[in-house]
Amino acid sequence: MTDTVVAEGQVKFRDGKKWKSRCVVLRKPSPVADCLSLLVYKEKKKKKGKRENGSGHKKRLNVTLEGICGVEPGPGYDGVSYSLSILCLAHTLVLGFNSREALLAWDTRIRYSLGEVHRLCVNVEPGTKLESGPASLHLCNDLLVLTRGVPPVIIGHWKLSALRRYGAVPNGFVFEGGTRCGYWAGVFFLSCSEGEQISFLFDCIVRGITPSRTPHGLRPVLP
Repeated sequence: MTDTVVAEGQVKFRDGKKWKSRCVVLRKPSPVADCLSLLVYKEKKKKKGKRENGSGHKKRLNVTLEGICGVEPGPGYDGVSYSLSILCLAHTLVLGFNSREALLAWDTRIRYSLGEVHRLCVNVEPGTKLESGPASLHLCNDLLVLTRGVPPVIIGHWKLSALRRYGAVPNGFVFEGGTRCGYWAGVFFLSCSEGEQISFLFDCIVRGITPSRTPHGLRPVLP
């Protein structure tokens, strides 16, 4: 089965502490894959007396992004106007954009390719293993993570199937990680105004329902 191009174009690629202009291609190996293939190219310099290859680019990096748990658009830093972080349990890929339209187009296409991907702003309340304060809640299929900072850093992660219980409460949302969550076992309270919405999303995903998909599997118009 052939793979599918999710997004491609000339963007800023975060390499260590520097931004580098690169041609980046994100592919999905198959329609049911829960990972993405990342290809990064650098423009190939012309050599005297030699012709360039058809693509005009030289491949610099080819890796598989596994354990994807969220996508977070955010403000730019270190000279770029906007940033887009693809959160993985092992690391975070950060891309930079100078156009808000390009940022939103990549964000939309990546989210659609991954399935159920949601992000909400919450506030972690005191009394748990997490430092209290503002955070972002990411729900990517069966993975729940909380992030903080620019670029975002994962401060806690859980599998929905390993949660003992969850639900909306007045002015927030509460969930409890079971023993299978290891270090992240215990009760966590998040204050927010979308407690009912978060509970609804949890219910749907646990039951195999895709609330954000168009009916009858119709593909929406993507930018």
